[in-house]
Formats: sequence, structure tokens, C-alpha cells
Amino acid sequence: MDDIGFVWDVREKQFEEKLGQLRIFKEMNGHIDPRSMNGQLALWVRKRENQYRKYLDAAATSIDEETLSGILPEDRRIALENVGFYRGMFDEPRARLVKNHRATWEERFEELKGYNAENGHCVVPKNYGPLGSWVRAQRHLMKEKETEKGAVSSSFESGGQLSKDRVDRLERLGFVWDVHQWQWNQTYHELLQYRDEHNDTNVPMSYGSLGLWVFNQRAHYNSYRKGNKSHMTPARLELLRNIGFEFDLGKKISSAADERWQMKLDELKRYKEKWGTFNVKQRHDPTLYNWGGHLKKCYRAKLQGKKSSLSKEREDALRTIGFLDDMA
Repeated sequence: MDDIGFVWDVREKQFEEKLGQLRIFKEMNGHIDPRSMNGQLALWVRKRENQYRKYLDAAATSIDEETLSGILPEDRRIALENVGFYRGMFDEPRARLVKNHRATWEERFEELKGYNAENGHCVVPKNYGPLGSWVRAQRHLMKEKETEKGAVSSSFESGGQLSKDRVDRLERLGFVWDVHQWQWNQTYHELLQYRDEHNDTNVPMSYGSLGLWVFNQRAHYNSYRKGNKSHMTPARLELLRNIGFEFDLGKKISSAADERWQMKLDELKRYKEKWGTFNVKQRHDPTLYNWGGHLKKCYRAKLQGKKSSLSKEREDALRTIGFLDDMA
């Protein structure tokens, strides 16, 4: 089980993951105050603070080590203290635990440059602490500007929170204003790689996230074609069509089936030319023998008014070469 990465202790794994996030937060911000954190990490730190406080209160009494370990196991206590928890932390006003400093735009921009250098893009996750919040704020400010229908606010022109100079600097760094479009573009390039390897764009669902994305593009296209609300846009549609994307896979499957049927019909005609009959002998060609037998079965079912997979077009093709004459 260990060889396949089976997790024996889920709670321990979750503890290690959150502890790792807290280490990163401290490295970036110089403190571990949950008031400056976002979402689940802040909640986790507050719970650990309560647990640590209970441990300290109990340790101040004559309680035994086993009971103390039940409140907070020693290995976890040491891990928390290594990241910044300490015995006197609750004796000080909370304000002293946080630097009396709010990072400036320039400081956050420098952080973003570092993130970009390390990760190759500026799409910072929303749960990435203050930098993630700052990146989202820049997008929000730009969206507000764009909703003004072209009118530029005085704060923007006068070098307010998001001046033209700041927009230019962000864009030179590769800042992504539309995360959804960026993600679409990334997956589109994955599809290009798949096409180069497999000579088509029909990614199966079993292929993982790319298969699901391809399935969604077809669903979005169907909504778009019907005039309904859709994530499909004319620009995306053109990009997909340019690489031979199959929007209606049903037609392709039908076309391939027709092609295979025609190939079998040609084999049948060659057999008649060689042997003078459409009654294929099994010893001559087992596959063609079975196919011919299937055709006869479908035709007889049709004559009896039963359900049959033999279409009118295929019946006419068989009649044209004389296959049905041998059944008279």
C-alpha cells in the first residue's frame, strides 16, 4: 500500500500540509497572525492557538504527561513551536505579534516578480496569502475601470491605486487579467500537444482533465449554437476549428462506420468475382462470412416487419450488386 502512496493517517497528513502552508506564510510576512490570513489557513491556525493555550493552561498544573499529550501531542507541540508558537505568546497584546506595517504596492509588485520567476506565470492562487489577495485586488480595480464605459476616473489618471503606469508594469511582467481565458489557453495548448501525438483531437474522457475539457467544449458549443448562454466564444470557436476539432463526434462515428461498411461491401464484390457467388465460405474468409450472414439476418428481419439495423440506403446498395438476388 505504501508503494501506491496510500495515506494511513489522514489527520496527520492534513496537519503537515497546513503546517507547511503556515511556514510559507511566515517566510513571506514575518508573522503567524491569523488575522492577516485567508480562508482555511486562518481557521486552522486559530484552532491550533486554542489547542496550544489549553496545553499551556494544563501544563501549569500538576497534570500528568499522558493527559497533556492527549490535549496536544508532543511532536505537534514541537512542530508548532518551531514555526513560531511560544509559551508567552498569549501574555502579549495581539497587536505586537504583527508588524505595524502594511505592504505598499511596490513591495507586493516585487513579491509578484519573485513568484513569476519561480513559477513562470503571474496566476497566483487565491489562497496564497496576502499576495493572492493583492493580485485579486488588481483585477478587481481593472474591472471597475472597464465598467466605466471608457471613462477614466480621476484617481486612475492621477496615479491612484491602479495608474496607467502600474497597469503597464503589470502587463510587461505578464499579469493575467482574465484567469478563465488564461486557463482555457493553457488547456488548448495541451490539446495541440495531444493532436501532435495522436493525429486527432478526440481526447477520451478516460484521459483525465484534458478529456473532460474537450467534452465541455462540445457541450459549450451546443449551447452556443442554440443561442443559449455559453462559455464558447467566436474566437475560441475559430481556434478549435483551425485544428480540426470535432464538435459533433456522432457524425464522425457515423461516417467512420459507413466507411467500414463500404469496405466490407467491396470485399464482398471481389469475393463474387473470384468465386461466382455471394455465399461466402467460412474457410475462405471467416470475417466476411460472419458479415454476410449478419446482412442476411438483418434483411430477413426487415422482410418480416421486425426491427432491423439495415437502412434503406444499405439495402439498395446490396440490391444493386445482386447480393439480395441470391436470397430469392
